[in-house]
Amino acid sequence: MQIKNVVRMLGEGAREKAAEKFLSDMINRSPFKGKVFIAGGYVRDELMGIDPKDIDLVIELPDGGIKFAEWATKKMGNYKKGSNPVVYKRFGTAKFNLAGTYKGFDLGDIEIESVMSRSEQYSKGSRKPKVQSGTLKQDVERRDFTVNSLLKNLSTGEIVDLTGQGKADLKAGIIKTPLDPDVIFTEDPLRMLRAVRFTAKYGWQLPLFMIKAMKKNAAKINNISDERVREELDKMITTKSPKQAIKILKVTGLLKYVMPELQATVGVWQNKHHDKDVFNHILDVVQGVPPELPRRLAALFHDIGKPTVKKVIDNEARFFGHEDIGSEIAGEIMKRLKYPNAVIDRIKILVANHMRLKQTGRKGEKATSKQLRKLKRVMGDHLEDLLHLMDSDNRAHGPSSSMPDQIKGIRGRLDKLSQDTPKDLSSLPISGNDIKNSFKLKPGPIYKDLLNAVQDAIDENPKLTKRQALIIVRDKLRETK
Repeated sequence: MQIKNVVRMLGEGAREKAAEKFLSDMINRSPFKGKVFIAGGYVRDELMGIDPKDIDLVIELPDGGIKFAEWATKKMGNYKKGSNPVVYKRFGTAKFNLAGTYKGFDLGDIEIESVMSRSEQYSKGSRKPKVQSGTLKQDVERRDFTVNSLLKNLSTGEIVDLTGQGKADLKAGIIKTPLDPDVIFTEDPLRMLRAVRFTAKYGWQLPLFMIKAMKKNAAKINNISDERVREELDKMITTKSPKQAIKILKVTGLLKYVMPELQATVGVWQNKHHDKDVFNHILDVVQGVPPELPRRLAALFHDIGKPTVKKVIDNEARFFGHEDIGSEIAGEIMKRLKYPNAVIDRIKILVANHMRLKQTGRKGEKATSKQLRKLKRVMGDHLEDLLHLMDSDNRAHGPSSSMPDQIKGIRGRLDKLSQDTPKDLSSLPISGNDIKNSFKLKPGPIYKDLLNAVQDAIDENPKLTKRQALIIVRDKLRETK
């Protein structure tokens, strides 16, 4: 990574503040003075002491968003009809890039969105509102939450709280809507998932009236595209409190619409190894893995197959093959939510393999070297993800079956094996051509079986020679005759 890019990353908040000051200086000598306000998350984060980002502007003039964007780009000299700004006339919105440097900060790739202060009217069954010019108060009242309704006057730096609730709610850590939540959630049902995310991300309170409104409107989440739902789910499960987020989804009734397969794990009691039902065990595992999306997703889906395969034998619940059926269910859920194929494949592999070391002892002492070499080879780049999943799963069992030291022991064994066997275990000492030339064998599916037998032997003995590999092939061929 170039030094310039590193500096840019480290000073991202400072760049945004420089961009704010740049815009302020520019408008204070223009007809837009006193008419331009920063809105939403930028103001919220700044008041919370978080580096602000994503400057969204509200201009208190009819068609002000488009007019300001055109004026600003011409003023900066980077106006280009059709591309800078990009205009969305129906919604009175424009996007444009800044240009140049300000007090040492390169502002060239900072994108600004500007919109006129507006009011919206929704037709029944439609998510596309009729937009018209409105007052600033009308504009903030249509926003999702009071904490996101605050404005900052770019000319004076004054924080404007037109709902009279934004500052107080931010200070108290309360998430609520500026208007009746039935109205706000009907206009855009995704706001219910955003309420869940903000609650989990910041540890805020979700008042009872909000929970009741979310229960009442939960089914409307089906009107939202799978992609938008997925984006919110990804954000909420990578917060510091994914367990809380998923519990709120359940309490509000959203879970049965967003992920009915996870809802099906509620109340599915397990066996002597667990002191919680499948649902609450899953939440503990999700909470226990690092907050990286693949690891949290794998944890979320690792036991999703248990309700499907549950059997009671001798008064004891059994879940034979739940990892395999769970892998398939996870794939179906992720396809429905439009995850990329590479992500789906990664999660399916992790779910399918999460039981692989379960019987290797409390410190992993029963795992054979062959077993660990094969694990490392099969999992490849996914090994570290799997170890985190296994460790969190082990810790989330009942006290008598919890194994907090197993993966620590496995890691130690894997490190030692890596030092002792630097060879790439997937590199075979013989090829299909060697088999063909040595045994005059016709092409066919048997080649795969023969090479698999050699691979199995390498997992046992990484120093296997070509001669030894050919002997294994010879013996295997004799067995098939």
